[in-house]
Amino acid sequence: MKGKLTDQPLAELIREMHAKNLSGTLRLVHERAQTAVYFENGAIVYAASNLRTLRLREYLTRRSVVPESVLERFANNLSDLDFAGALTSSGAIRQKDIEALLAILVSDVLRVALLWTEGAWDFNERARLAEPIKLKLDVSTLLREAAQRMPFNFVSQRFRNTGEIISRASEVAPTSNLLPTESFILSRLDSGLKLGELVMLSGLPEIEARRVIYGLALSGLVRREYWQNAFRTEGVAAKETEPVAATAANQAEHSDNWVSASVENEELNKFLRRLKDATNYYEVIELPHTAESSEIKEAYYAMARRYHPDRFHLKSGTRLHAEISSAFARVTQAYETLTNPSARATYDQTLQRTGEFSPATKKAAEAGANGGAADELDFDTDSPVDTELDRADYHFREGVGALQQGRINAAIKHLSNAARLQPREARYRAHYGRALAADDNTRRLAENEIQAAVKLAPNDVTFRTMLAELYFQLKFHRRARTELDRALAIDPRNATAHSLLRKLEKSRKVG
Repeated sequence: MKGKLTDQPLAELIREMHAKNLSGTLRLVHERAQTAVYFENGAIVYAASNLRTLRLREYLTRRSVVPESVLERFANNLSDLDFAGALTSSGAIRQKDIEALLAILVSDVLRVALLWTEGAWDFNERARLAEPIKLKLDVSTLLREAAQRMPFNFVSQRFRNTGEIISRASEVAPTSNLLPTESFILSRLDSGLKLGELVMLSGLPEIEARRVIYGLALSGLVRREYWQNAFRTEGVAAKETEPVAATAANQAEHSDNWVSASVENEELNKFLRRLKDATNYYEVIELPHTAESSEIKEAYYAMARRYHPDRFHLKSGTRLHAEISSAFARVTQAYETLTNPSARATYDQTLQRTGEFSPATKKAAEAGANGGAADELDFDTDSPVDTELDRADYHFREGVGALQQGRINAAIKHLSNAARLQPREARYRAHYGRALAADDNTRRLAENEIQAAVKLAPNDVTFRTMLAELYFQLKFHRRARTELDRALAIDPRNATAHSLLRKLEKSRKVG
């Protein structure tokens, strides 16, 4: 079987193969990167990548688990499994320790491949591992993490029908690692709901709600009516109602504390300190000004594997999690800017105008542009470039989180700071308005903020719908109808706008 990742991304292939008890090897190709994922009876047992940063030797070296002098005794061309076997046979590392490290490595391999939305896949049911291996993998969490990190447009396109019925899986077991938004959406599904209705009930922006629902559906915690399947079902014993989480539900917590607790905590602290000291996007992403787009992507994915806030969701609500979220927001902002040619050119001009590039840096940049070898870049670390942008983004994320948790005063405080720091950022103004609307004492002040967002982004359906919701709350039904008409003129199929329109018409009939 073959296909394109645009049609069936890895996350959906994993879901379907689990449901249909398939065994074999799934190979994926994305640009120059390749990944092989091995299945036994629908469960992932192993995964490997050709990326150098995702090899066992790299992980052993970075964590200083085995002395470098010991690693040098083994050939560089060994596969990771052969290398692991050689290490345990020689007594260099214990079996349970190498299995714990392989589980971390395989999880990281999957984290990268789960984000690929372009490329090809090929499944061979006859290709199996020569030696059986059982690793403790939390595939359910990996799938839900992936849904949160996939491109906005791609996730939105996975739901073609807003009338599709979403229901809770009957075998959902109590779990401690669900995000608050995931738990809330599951709690709304006492009975099946149409997608559009569930999005409206969630209280989240539509794209965020779809991300959460998509992740829950991928992991089997909710069932959806329509999937674009890749494999024929003839002769396959399907288990559509069994969550992917069941593959790890009865497993004990990973025995990887020996490699993760102290070493990874120190790595995290270094990451946070470095981000705090970074004064521009190039320092954030740890690359020179002349870095290619492919290098920036690889650096971003490497950081995402290790420091994405979703990996630390059990610390949600703590100061550390807020610090991690704020730091990684800078990484994401740097990645999005530096991989967009026009945005990067504008940003580089800004750095030059503000003196952020030293003469040595400018010379290196020019040499790189002319095909010469780039020297090590010398940044002026005293320049506070981007500090205000980062503060605004931090306050925005904290404010949205507080709003979702019902902490209205905290939400108003954070979102007002974001809007003050970046008054021309439409989403800051819109969400500040939504926070004001949540308090009876400030609801009338919300109109100016959401109207400002609409003026800044007149074709954004979400902001117009938010304004219509405010007018509906204030019982300005004519104004609400006008904004909804404008929103639907932009996006005739917008589920949130249609849902609010039905509420408005029902309210007018009752009145």
